[in-house]
Amino acid sequence: MPKANTDNIAMGILTICYTIIEEEALSSARSALPYLAISLSLNIMLTIMIVVRLALLGQSVRTTTGSPAGISGLCKAVSTMLIESSALFAVSSLLVIAPMAARNVVTKTFYSILAQTQVRALL
Repeated sequence: MPKANTDNIAMGILTICYTIIEEEALSSARSALPYLAISLSLNIMLTIMIVVRLALLGQSVRTTTGSPAGISGLCKAVSTMLIESSALFAVSSLLVIAPMAARNVVTKTFYSILAQTQVRALL
């Protein structure tokens, strides 16, 4: 009876475990694709709706008061801020969604960027 090589057995077990863990990680990552796509589309639509509402409010105030300045400048500043934060989140989401849809391992690289962007958007 030949003696078993413990190094080969240990490496075989580690390879099997690593493969199982990677497959579970990729399958859970693929399940996040619908969430990210819906989150991105809702974020863009809501930002557009808020900006349009602010533009209409600014126009209404300008016509009511007759002054070219006032609340209109504030509406523009708030709209700009909303568009910039939405664009940052949209770009980082697209960086995750595109490789995830292609089932590429590069997705893991962009997860940290997306997480940091989400934290920055909330603060």
